[in-house]
Amino acid sequence: MALLFLAAFFWALKNGQHDDMYTPAVRMLFDDDKPEEEKAEVKE
Repeated sequence: MALLFLAAFFWALKNGQHDDMYTPAVRMLFDDDKPEEEKAEVKE
């Protein structure tokens, strides 16, 4: 069983599963709110 997990880990490394370590950490900082222009249209 351990060899299966080890093989899966090395397969993931070989296929670039762990290449982008920066973007997921920064993604939560971006606001999902609508821009101010759209908010003004909704209020009117």
